[in-house]
Amino acid sequence: MHSGRLKARRIGTFLKKQFPCNRILVQRIFKSTVHATVALILCLIPKVRDRIGNQPAMLPLIAVMVHPGRRVSATIQGAMYAITGLLTGLAYSLFGRFLAQRCLGSTWSILSETEQYEFHYKRYESALAILAVFETLMLFFHGWMRSVSHHYFGIVFPLFLVVHFAFMAPLEQNAATVAKAFSVPFYLGIGMSLFWNLVLFPEFGSTYLGNATVDVLNEVHKAFDSSISYFITLSADQSNSLYSHGSTSLATLLKLKDTVDKKVSNCCSVLDECIYEISYSYVSPTDLRPMFGDLKNLSLYINALVNACQLQFVLVHGMEKDMKEKTHLYSLTEKEIVHADVHRLVSVLNKLKVPIFDLHKKLSDALYVIKLAIAYTQDVNLKEVLESPLSSSPSPELTERTNVSDLDFEEHINRLMDASISFDLRFREEMIQLNVDLLTPKDEMFLLSSFLMNFKEVTNSVVEIMRVTKKIYETRKQREAKGWIRGKSVWINFLTNYEDFKKWFRGSMRSQTITEGQSLTGGVTGNNYRPPGDMAVIRPQNEEEEMLGQQSSNTVELDREYESVSLPLTSNHMNISNQRNKSAVPATRSYGTRVKKNSSRALRKTLIFFNKFYVRCREHFRFGLQVTIALMLASFPMFIPKARKWYMNIRGTWVGFVCILALEPSVGGTFWVFFLRGVGVIIGAAWGYLSYVAGVKQTNPYLEVIITIFGAVPGFYFLLGSPYVKAAIIQIISIYIVMLAAILPSDIQGSILSNFAKRCLAVGYGGGIAVFVQFTLFPIKARDQLNEEIAFVTGCISEMERLVATGLEGEAFNPILLERNFKRHSELSEGAKAALGRASVYKGLTRQEPRLKGNYTELEEVFTQIIFVQRQIIDRMDNIKLLRKQHGSAIAEELNHVLYPYRRQFVASVNCSMRAVQEAIINKTPLPHFLPSARISHRRLVNKVRETLKVRYRGQITSLNPRKMVDVFQQDEPSGNSEFEEGLEMKPKARPRFSLPPHDYITKEKFLAWNATSAATEEVVEYIEELVQLTKILVGVNEFKYGFLSRPLYEDWAAEAAVDFQDFVKKRNTTTHDIESQNSRPLSSIRSSDQEGSDDSLEQDEPVALNEAPDFDSSGKNTISKTLRNRAFSIASRVSSNNKSGNNLNKTQTLGDTETRDEIEPDSETELPLALKRVLSRRRQH
Repeated sequence: MHSGRLKARRIGTFLKKQFPCNRILVQRIFKSTVHATVALILCLIPKVRDRIGNQPAMLPLIAVMVHPGRRVSATIQGAMYAITGLLTGLAYSLFGRFLAQRCLGSTWSILSETEQYEFHYKRYESALAILAVFETLMLFFHGWMRSVSHHYFGIVFPLFLVVHFAFMAPLEQNAATVAKAFSVPFYLGIGMSLFWNLVLFPEFGSTYLGNATVDVLNEVHKAFDSSISYFITLSADQSNSLYSHGSTSLATLLKLKDTVDKKVSNCCSVLDECIYEISYSYVSPTDLRPMFGDLKNLSLYINALVNACQLQFVLVHGMEKDMKEKTHLYSLTEKEIVHADVHRLVSVLNKLKVPIFDLHKKLSDALYVIKLAIAYTQDVNLKEVLESPLSSSPSPELTERTNVSDLDFEEHINRLMDASISFDLRFREEMIQLNVDLLTPKDEMFLLSSFLMNFKEVTNSVVEIMRVTKKIYETRKQREAKGWIRGKSVWINFLTNYEDFKKWFRGSMRSQTITEGQSLTGGVTGNNYRPPGDMAVIRPQNEEEEMLGQQSSNTVELDREYESVSLPLTSNHMNISNQRNKSAVPATRSYGTRVKKNSSRALRKTLIFFNKFYVRCREHFRFGLQVTIALMLASFPMFIPKARKWYMNIRGTWVGFVCILALEPSVGGTFWVFFLRGVGVIIGAAWGYLSYVAGVKQTNPYLEVIITIFGAVPGFYFLLGSPYVKAAIIQIISIYIVMLAAILPSDIQGSILSNFAKRCLAVGYGGGIAVFVQFTLFPIKARDQLNEEIAFVTGCISEMERLVATGLEGEAFNPILLERNFKRHSELSEGAKAALGRASVYKGLTRQEPRLKGNYTELEEVFTQIIFVQRQIIDRMDNIKLLRKQHGSAIAEELNHVLYPYRRQFVASVNCSMRAVQEAIINKTPLPHFLPSARISHRRLVNKVRETLKVRYRGQITSLNPRKMVDVFQQDEPSGNSEFEEGLEMKPKARPRFSLPPHDYITKEKFLAWNATSAATEEVVEYIEELVQLTKILVGVNEFKYGFLSRPLYEDWAAEAAVDFQDFVKKRNTTTHDIESQNSRPLSSIRSSDQEGSDDSLEQDEPVALNEAPDFDSSGKNTISKTLRNRAFSIASRVSSNNKSGNNLNKTQTLGDTETRDEIEPDSETELPLALKRVLSRRRQH
């Protein structure tokens, strides 16, 4: 008995895990099932069937396509799309039938098609030819629009349905009959869908928007609290911690970072959906639109805080690693942060953690008040608001709605502003008390500045969000005071301006990532999960040209090009030529030459325009031709006089219906969808056959309908709650189509068994043709699309770096140009993030494509890591952009006349590396031998800044150091409470530490901002080097086959070049050398100054190759200099067994994979995300 219960419990747990379900999903399944069942019942009633035309089977079909199992906004959007396609298709089909009937002459309404075939064969053939031309044009338009944007699928698919089925209708039917047959069922189904959506468990998008906003604020609040507590809690001893709760692990922080990004994007998508519905509430849903801009910036700053926690972990925990391993491990990318002084960072944080904690507490309270106000204004349950452990607000009082309506936002804003100002003063006071040289760029100060500046920007963003929330809160209170009748209003948000109209018609390609499958299930879901088999959002082909403009910027205008072909003439030659032209050339000849030149120029412009149009729309042409050829191969018998009757008898329209649904823009997508639809059609047709048999050939229609419900409920579950949307939707349609084909009276009615066979034939024939055409005619591989997206993101990164770096030629900074660059930087960032989302989908589709070159699993792991690295680069560059926008580029502006060659070299190194990676990936060609090192360029830039600052701000550096007066009368012991000792103690009257001159404050602020951007830049460089190495794994590299440069420039190879290799190995294994290297200091260095000696030593700007003396490691072994190894782009450097930094990374680790095993529990919540696992070829182990 006990074992039986245990098995039942295990089965229940398994079913809950495999088939999750909640209240919302059950309600949506119930609404959709009721809608489809009522549509079927209407088709079974003869009197109703006569009213809806001669195509009643279209009613259940449209009931499934425009189902009510989604939010009101998504249902209205689907209805508008469907109506647009239906009206366009009906008008187009009626026009085509009108022309075809004119070919038949006056007998088109008298004779049937069989009689037309017998007596007027040529006319009948001409009429079918006209229908074929119209069908071809419609199919090409269908494929073109689906390739342009996935949003158009909801428009062009109903258009295809009407045109394809209307052309199969007999030509003797008049326009009124055809219009009634293809309009009444569709519009009745759409109207019923809206009715059930509003009557049964309505889900308004505005209500969901409020819940989604509170949810994302909860995640932002949690991520912010966790990142701050993690950064300032360095010790594992909780007795010294300022927080009552334990510190969060790094793995949890990284998951929170991804969760915040997804939920912010999800919330913005929900707002876009709300423009399609009419809401009745106190405040309009669009009032939240201004908040989302600040919320996006806030999420970026929190991401930067998490990145700072990552760097801190590498620095602090790297010091604590066990160094007992004596094997030589190589890390792919050397992290600059390991050269920082961890003790200095700890000492600074020990002084600053109390001011940080105080401001953190105020910010946590402010975020809690914002969540309460948003929940109150948007009618969200206050239980959804999660209280922070730091929040000092009395939650029992604030949970009452009457108390929430008495919030004083001005008091909270002033309190937060005062706390921010107090933090600035206390921070400067503590920093002056410490003998820390803020004006000298150092790695630990880069890390600290990155955290502090982003922490300060979080404060500013929270203040802005509070001000926006205050307006919404006051509007709600004013309207609520009028009563619910006068206070509430009807808000019509859709189609109010041109921007909303563009979103309705074109969709938001950059910010929104809703696919065809997700649009059928209800738009934005809770977690916006996209399965591996789902289709990607196709990137517009002109987006790369508009955003990158790599080719357009290098081209010249046609007029200028042809006008500047000849060499410029001097003034003397111009005068002589003008005189000759006036005297020798007639006016008529000059006019004729000018007309001829203008006509030839117009012809060239026209040809160039068409060529550019073809290049820009090549993918649209390709998919349009694929759809046209596939559908014409599947349905060509309907346009042949001899085969048209036979094609109608075998239900040929089903073949085209399945074929066009199986076609996708890629080989992998078409193969996957064909498999899904094949399974769905067979299951649905079999259930329709079972339902018909249970009804005993229409003698018991009640039992027949009930049996279909049991088949529709699982179908709607898979449609609304699983990733198998395309299989579920055709499974439900097949249940009703197969039944009604045997029930509805017609000339080709047939038995239920024959209709089952015809349905299975349709999916085999139509789907097979779709796969065949996709494989043979212009095959579009998901692997190629994956490479294109990765290359596009690489180009975006290169362009973003160029936009941030202005004044590379020594010119002055233009504020207008900077603002324009920041705006374009944001557009590039959005486009790159959308491309990374598409690349993740194409990566899954590539796995489903047939492959002849071996297993794809290893390459998929490499692509996963490339996508992760590119996403990390974009996050850092977004943070750089925001910090530059808020605080400017004071260092670059003031010292640009000295630094611009170094800045230009760094930007050129990054752009060269990115362009090489871009061309290598998209063309599948190996990388060149050497690439310019962005790491060396950036270190030289930092060194030059350090040298210039020491010379220029020497006086201010001295003034920032503390001046302590030595008391000669003070004893070593504490003075105690003795009045005599207090009288003897000398207390010089010192100026308060927070009253420094204003220019010192400005100096601190601008250098902190520059340090923060430098920290992010160092991470960008490290990830770029990692991206280059991953690209080498994919496409290889052109290396030297012979000579010294054919070998890696490691210490072993360098020693072999100097002494005999065998003797070197024996000496290395048996003895250790103690070689003094007093005169081995290089003339130049790329290390930070604290690694080289005194801070006052200035670095020379000599070339790196001019190191006169050899370098030695700490164990005394002869090594090649670190600078030369970096110069030779050898990123993998040996980790010494007694390295002070303790960075014991190996080739299977990355920045996110440095969590100690003792800290990570096997629980899924604390396990590192899969994307952070370093994926490297094991063949590269040394």
